[in-house]
Amino acid sequence: MKGLWALILWLSLEAVARAQRTREDGRCGADFLAIDNRPAECQYIEPYPTCCMGNNHCGWICDDALTVLVSNSGATQRLEPAPAAAPVTARPPPQQNFVSDPTRYRADGQCGVFGPLPDGSPAECDPNSEYFCCSQHGFCGGTQEHCFCDTCDNYRPLSLTNVDGKVSLTGTVRSDRRCGKDFPLADGSGSECLGTSPNYCCSKFGFCGPGPDHCDCPECLDYRRSSSAEGDQPVVVNEKIRGDRRCGSEFPLPDGSPSECNGNGPNHCCSKWGFCGPGSDHCDCPECKDFRSKSQRLTEDFNGKARNDRRCGPEFPLPDGKPSQCDAESANFCCSKWGFCGADPEHCDCPTCFNYKLLGK
Repeated sequence: MKGLWALILWLSLEAVARAQRTREDGRCGADFLAIDNRPAECQYIEPYPTCCMGNNHCGWICDDALTVLVSNSGATQRLEPAPAAAPVTARPPPQQNFVSDPTRYRADGQCGVFGPLPDGSPAECDPNSEYFCCSQHGFCGGTQEHCFCDTCDNYRPLSLTNVDGKVSLTGTVRSDRRCGKDFPLADGSGSECLGTSPNYCCSKFGFCGPGPDHCDCPECLDYRRSSSAEGDQPVVVNEKIRGDRRCGSEFPLPDGSPSECNGNGPNHCCSKWGFCGPGSDHCDCPECKDFRSKSQRLTEDFNGKARNDRRCGPEFPLPDGKPSQCDAESANFCCSKWGFCGADPEHCDCPTCFNYKLLGK
């Protein structure tokens, strides 16, 4: 019992110490000191591993970080440094392609209404830097999180994405990957995406690209069908299977019957969104359909009462309907409240977590 209280006391002191080494503004590193006058650190920001990023903000882009927080308990993971590379010449400063006003930027990287200037107006981001977008949380950056949300602001003029500052047209397709009615052609009609290219769908935000974010929203437009030699007919590669990985009643075959997925291939399940693919997102929802045989599922998905995809619990059942478990002899022996097998405190120490190593004791 004394050992337990000692552990609780240690964790409490560690939490207090960590709080003293963090800053309320989310900045970190040697240039931003904490209350104890040491370089500020970061707290865990759910749900992903957290680190001090290259722009001295606490966040989730941890490619260059040496130490990463992986749980609320303060557990860290030290990343192995990359092997030494041959010396390279320093990168030249970014070309000043865009008109900028340094008086509109804050030195701490904040922007928008969360980062006002001395006159009270919202701060902006430098379009000539790599941190040219203002995120919904009021920080400048260059990732999708900073640029592609409903309230994000991109301070690079979207019509000036080419080196020469111009946008060219090939038919109805713009060279800057923009599309839709907000990026019209000379006649006023919306620009399009090239259906035979890797960026074949126009998203609701007016970007050409692949995947569900660009193709599966009500406002999205998929230009693959209009670009196919068969006109509006889907390409069928094998009886009831379409060549574009779509499936279900909303993506019928030429005879009107629902298309299917290849039960013998890697994309064997039809998701509720009508995509063929593997894993729980495609196979385990009420509307999902798995086209493999029962013997295939048992062989490919399960190791006894444990699933091979590390999912567990009642939402990811065994073939007989009982909750799947975690392999007590493996490195991932605890089932978290989110239905994932793992071994850290988030998987083992929550009220609804279950440690399968304890079953044999």
